[in-house]
Amino acid sequence: MSLPDLIVEGLDLLFVGINPGLKSARLGHYYAGPGNLFWKCLYESGLTPELLLPQEDRRLLEYRIGITDCVKRESRAASDVKATEFREARPELIRKLERYRPRIVCFNGLMGYRGTIDPTAQLGQQPDRLAGAVVFVVPSTSAANAGFTRAERLDWFRKLRTLRDEVCSDPE
Repeated sequence: MSLPDLIVEGLDLLFVGINPGLKSARLGHYYAGPGNLFWKCLYESGLTPELLLPQEDRRLLEYRIGITDCVKRESRAASDVKATEFREARPELIRKLERYRPRIVCFNGLMGYRGTIDPTAQLGQQPDRLAGAVVFVVPSTSAANAGFTRAERLDWFRKLRTLRDEVCSDPE
């Protein structure tokens, strides 16, 4: 079981998760795990004008936001994803970015970005683009991420919203 990508051409923002959790894969909706802050961070940061529920994940496309994962295999915890799976996932992820050309790619979790793209990366905007997209990394919104408070994660989403507003106001 996995989750289908929520991607179309012309997205302002594409979130890339680490991999689907068991509950999300079973229910067929992104970030459905208990305690995951993704939907609250989206709304409270101003990235969406309303608080969406996991079962409304496809509505994100209305706001020019999409979702995929680094690794499409579900697992109980992100730590169950092997380093080789991240490396093997890289070419397919790059192909998706080249195909759909989002303006910004945001990795939800440093683990996914480090495992797939840059092992030395830090949070925030990255110096290099991927397939032309600006790259940003936020701390994982998973309830298992005890390294960041809710307020700290929300602050990173607010920085992402500021970046989105800047990038999307540029006619390019």
